[in-house]
Amino acid sequence: MKFLGVRVGEHDSNVTYTNGVNVKYFKPERTNQIKHFAYNDIFSWLESSSYLRYNLKDIDAIAFVLDSYQFPWLSDCKTDDLYQLINIPYPIFTELKCPIYKIDHHYAHSLSSWMLTSNSDVDFVIDGYGDFEKSCSVFKNNKLLKHYTLNDIYSLGKFLSYESKQLLNVQGLDMDIAGKVMALQSFGHVNKEFYNYIKQFNFEESKNIYDFKVFCKTVGSDIVVGHKVLDFVTTVHKRMEEIIPDFFTKYIDKHTFTYSGGVAQNICINTNIKKLSNNIVIPPHCADEGLSLGCVEFLRRQYEQPVFDKSNFPFWQTDVEPDTTPSDTLIKQTAKELAKGKIVGWYQGHGEIGPRALGNRSILMSPEIKDGKSILNKKVKHREDYRPFAASIKLDKTKDYFDWEGESEFMLYSVKFRDKIFDSIAHVDETSRIQTVKPNHEYFYRLLDEFEKLTGLPMLLNTSLNNNGRPIAGKPEDVFALLKHSDLDFLVVGDCVYEK
Repeated sequence: MKFLGVRVGEHDSNVTYTNGVNVKYFKPERTNQIKHFAYNDIFSWLESSSYLRYNLKDIDAIAFVLDSYQFPWLSDCKTDDLYQLINIPYPIFTELKCPIYKIDHHYAHSLSSWMLTSNSDVDFVIDGYGDFEKSCSVFKNNKLLKHYTLNDIYSLGKFLSYESKQLLNVQGLDMDIAGKVMALQSFGHVNKEFYNYIKQFNFEESKNIYDFKVFCKTVGSDIVVGHKVLDFVTTVHKRMEEIIPDFFTKYIDKHTFTYSGGVAQNICINTNIKKLSNNIVIPPHCADEGLSLGCVEFLRRQYEQPVFDKSNFPFWQTDVEPDTTPSDTLIKQTAKELAKGKIVGWYQGHGEIGPRALGNRSILMSPEIKDGKSILNKKVKHREDYRPFAASIKLDKTKDYFDWEGESEFMLYSVKFRDKIFDSIAHVDETSRIQTVKPNHEYFYRLLDEFEKLTGLPMLLNTSLNNNGRPIAGKPEDVFALLKHSDLDFLVVGDCVYEK
């Protein structure tokens, strides 16, 4: 059967098409280079047919995640409905013979980890907000066990994105603010008196934690508050790092559980959850870009179809793949340039799903370069100097450099250095966000291997192949423009090397 999953809404639209077990994924921002681009009407997403190669009339079922308030004809939707059949009152849809479903936002999140596990017992979703202002949902055995709205549990994502933006004057796209504040809060200090006050509240009472008025009274002066706002955000964040994992313990035991939603991008909280259990599954597309993947999984289950093919995940973007693959000679040449301290753009295969560069759409640099973070920011990335860069390391060598057991293949955890701290990949709290790389990530692993032969280091600084405020490159023209308008030293596309 042929299925379509579609995310239409405020930001980060995406479409997934399945033809039997084959999966194709399309995120338009990679094509049009407009970060967090959204199809905010019911028609624009149809352009995806030219990229995913489907005929709408041949589709057997469609599942949407829609922001209900945007579409008056969705007025019959109810809070507890995980899905329902809908009629879209426009000719192009009324002429279709296939059923059309609306899927609850959080339910689609909960289904989106299917390529990473087939046996999760509990699925947690925490985000800014979903349908009917839901901030948190818990699913058990594919059924909604519990949900909370913003009136019950005020969202950490919403706090970091909106309130912190106002308090700290963080600049940039609204959808990027939460991630920026997550990095910035590490520079603040925990206010002990305010922390002792909010320590009484658990996750289900967490709306009381975001009380700026109480914090102001704790500080004691409006003038002093102006210099202590970052401490407010830091103290709130520290408490949330504690109580979200504690909330999870109510539902998990030794079984596998998934965690998704925008807040699942918070590596500080993820790391504390990971300490509870190694059975946690967080997909790289945990935010809204994974919703269409959850939609097609709903349809697969609804129509009792075979499981989808998981091959080559997460490199599923329907973007422009180079005509060639890197040869051994080119990989060795690239490693030599990196060992000399050069900044290299690396464009291979199809792009990664999710916001992290995982070795196909990366800017790479040696982690040993003195002032490497400042150099990279000045020459290429042009982003805030307080934001850290990540590291990619061979899985089998991870324990030699980091206090970490197991994998971290999607850069979703914060890891302490074991001995030496590499400043260019270290945050102010002396942690690094790492990607562990296995040999099946063929070309990238071989590059790390060659770099290790030259330097003794099995890792590279790895950041996304874009400039600040732009999406990750989706076609060679995007990185040629980056090469032209930045001080990137070399660009590798397939088996070709480009420089100014």
